[in-house]
Amino acid sequence: MPEFGEIYVCRFPFTSGTFTKPRPVLVLFDLGVDVLICRITSVFYSGHLDVELRDWSLAGLEKPSVARLNRLVTAEKSLLTKYLGRLASSDATAIKAAWNQNMML
Repeated sequence: MPEFGEIYVCRFPFTSGTFTKPRPVLVLFDLGVDVLICRITSVFYSGHLDVELRDWSLAGLEKPSVARLNRLVTAEKSLLTKYLGRLASSDATAIKAAWNQNMML
């Protein structure tokens, strides 16, 4: 069962919904049959919902990376094709802090 902080490869959809690209994703929530995931990218952004993963190699990533909390997708668990690793506790704390700071209504 995927859980918060785990990183997988998933065929992540483009915003248009017409194409997908295999890319690393971060599991945020287990929703039963589905998971809520966010995109991980090596292209650095500086928005308040972009969290730099400082221990990226420990998490199984090949390059310095950013979790993009503004790029969320609900996906079937079957689309998570390869397990890469898990966030370091410091990166998991940073993700939770960014989420709690910016996603509150």
